[in-house]
Amino acid sequence: MFVTGHGPFPSYIHRFNLQTHDNCSCGEKGDPIHYATKCRFTLSWHFQTPAVSFKLQWLKNILTNNLSRTRLRLLMRFICDENNLIVEDSN
Repeated sequence: MFVTGHGPFPSYIHRFNLQTHDNCSCGEKGDPIHYATKCRFTLSWHFQTPAVSFKLQWLKNILTNNLSRTRLRLLMRFICDENNLIVEDSN
């Protein structure tokens, strides 16, 4: 889900007009990279922000490193379990 961006991310849900915006509760665009690097709600699982030109290599490194994959699984579990916390209410 993280690599493809499919899942409980506001940026994905917004694409299907199931939500009026693609923002996280913190006000920034709610895409997977945001939750893994910048979101204040996911500080415990943050990775170092990749440079735009190294984003693909950054993803490959995360997926090949056992510790990084474990952190990523924990991050995704948190996002799925606490979706009401991270998705901004549109009302």
